[in-house]
Amino acid sequence: MTVALNLLPNKKYEKYLRFFAGMVLILLVLKPVTGGLRLDDTLAYYFEAISLKKEAGELKGEISKMEGQRLQKMISQYEEAVGEDLKSMAESAGFGCRKAKAEINQDQENRLFGHVTSVSLLLIPEREENEENTASQIKEIVPIEKIQKVDGIKITQSKPEKKEPDRQEENSRLSGLRRRIAEYYDLEEQDVEIQLEDGKG
Repeated sequence: MTVALNLLPNKKYEKYLRFFAGMVLILLVLKPVTGGLRLDDTLAYYFEAISLKKEAGELKGEISKMEGQRLQKMISQYEEAVGEDLKSMAESAGFGCRKAKAEINQDQENRLFGHVTSVSLLLIPEREENEENTASQIKEIVPIEKIQKVDGIKITQSKPEKKEPDRQEENSRLSGLRRRIAEYYDLEEQDVEIQLEDGKG
């Protein structure tokens, strides 16, 4: 110990060296007394237990992170499936569906975890959807040969009568759709948001 103290570059470390040397001396003196108590095995056991507990905590954190990612993926897939169901419901009610979105409760502590909390739909009347499909089909048709002009025939074109949509019937179908969605997903009707495009932009 004296040799070690003389080799120290700075005297401020002397107290730490004396403390360490004192602990070693105490352990050496007590070794014959505590030999039968097997303290070294006990210390080794506690060290392994603490190490195992720390590793288990790290592993638990990794598992929890993986569970969170898996849960998020499942909820995303569930939202997509609900969106497809909403589109089917809208089509069965006579509307085209541009967008369907559902929000799922992701709070695991909540009793409503995994339930649909709100729904939003952007609809168009079915006639407009049919017109869009017809227009896209017409664009794809290419004439095979040019039509020749015929003399002596007069063709007059009369404008087809435009039937104004029956707003009352449309509103009734919208209310029925909102009620059906609310009952199916156990929601209040105010949680079901439906917007209807008029086709004017």
